[in-house]
Amino acid sequence: MSKNYQTLADKAASIFWKNLGFHYPKLLKHKMPEIILCNRLTRTAGKNYQQENKIHLAHKFFPANCESMLDIILPHEIVHQADYNLFGESEFKHGHGKNWVIIMQQVGLVANRYHSLKI
Repeated sequence: MSKNYQTLADKAASIFWKNLGFHYPKLLKHKMPEIILCNRLTRTAGKNYQQENKIHLAHKFFPANCESMLDIILPHEIVHQADYNLFGESEFKHGHGKNWVIIMQQVGLVANRYHSLKI
């Protein structure tokens, strides 16, 4: 089942990255972040490693929350990468700064810092 979640996450990320590129064409010169399902995250559903261009998603959340992981958590983390790629270090230090909020709203997402998935 793990492989299926990885495939779903990769496909969802690709679609979302292309959608972001429609809104922010400069983003398309950057490679889409690598999506990694991992068992190390225990309290957070996702984490973006901006300088490495990688996103880790907590595997444990997928069985009960697959839709939320793909529709909320994954886009949230991808927007962190887009924010870093477009605006650089200043946003890297702030994480959920004004540019991140603007990007989230531009693509129709609610700019929440925290998820409400059961741990």
